[in-house]
Amino acid sequence: MEQVSSTGRPVQITVTEGYDLKGFKGDTSVTFIRAEFNQVVLGDSAKITVSPEGTAKYNFTCSFEFNPEGGGIALDDLAHKPVFLTVTEVLPKEKKQKEEKTMVLGQAVVDLLPLLEGESSFETMVPLHPVPGSPIEPFRSGVKQCSLEVKVFVAEPLLTPAQISGGNLLKVTLEAAYSVPESFLPIGPLQNYMVGMQVPSAGEKDYPIFFKNGTLNGNHVEAKACYERTISFVVDASEMHFIFLRLGQIYLEEKEYEKAKKTYLQACKRSPSCLTWLGLGIACYRLEELTEAEDALSEANALNNYNAEVWAYLALVCLKAGRQLEAEQAYKYTMKLKLKDENLLAELHMVQETVGFGNPSF
Repeated sequence: MEQVSSTGRPVQITVTEGYDLKGFKGDTSVTFIRAEFNQVVLGDSAKITVSPEGTAKYNFTCSFEFNPEGGGIALDDLAHKPVFLTVTEVLPKEKKQKEEKTMVLGQAVVDLLPLLEGESSFETMVPLHPVPGSPIEPFRSGVKQCSLEVKVFVAEPLLTPAQISGGNLLKVTLEAAYSVPESFLPIGPLQNYMVGMQVPSAGEKDYPIFFKNGTLNGNHVEAKACYERTISFVVDASEMHFIFLRLGQIYLEEKEYEKAKKTYLQACKRSPSCLTWLGLGIACYRLEELTEAEDALSEANALNNYNAEVWAYLALVCLKAGRQLEAEQAYKYTMKLKLKDENLLAELHMVQETVGFGNPSF
């Protein structure tokens, strides 16, 4: 696309309010927003208390500079790189706790494409997609979806009408899907799917295009192949964190523990989080690599000690290692945090019965 000859121009992003928010610690949770673009943190909002109705008035503004003459953010970046808005809850401090604990609730995506269509400002209501384990309700029919109200502003249009009409911006619209597998049929909860296609560029490798609105559910064969191709094509995409998490989970569900371990290791190196370390810990535990499992689970616990699944696997590791006191302590936290995975809880009770300890009620 033809570049505009002018000096750098600030692109301003303002998050005014959040709606229908829910936190780990009740309706009046304290949250903040982190804005990122082009793998750079643009800033954090002030810590705002969510009202009992689920509303948070952030009035948070950040910006980055668009440089049409090169040396920074260019038109191509605006065309295919969205702004990521991550909503994080600040958990109340416990006794003797020195550092503040936080937990990610969800992430929203703001597409900047209208700026390349002649707009100098626009407003949008973007859905907040929950991370695994978040108390935020995923999108379902009849349920209010958590969302953020966002405004984007530039002082003047980035492109003239002539430049817009003469540009080479490619638009792809997914209208319908035909002959879908039976597992895709809308039976039970509403499901979202991810679609990918490859667009060839002259003399180079193919580039993938993604229609992002959730994950591919129901058919692990197609889903796994899609995610594996994604990882092989994309190297530095900021959304790869969630791709690694989903692919690793599929490997765990299919008992491909070596592949799960390798996938979560990559995720831990790129963007470590409680969930990446938890996945690595689960894979190592299933491979009976107890020392590595405990190391990974301890890292997960350090990032978020409110995750019941982390405590459950720590309890399993301690049971297998014969450490009764630690196994009971981890089990107490598992029950206090109300582990929802019934199969994992049943496994934990079975191992407790086998070794003869680990449950204080024995």
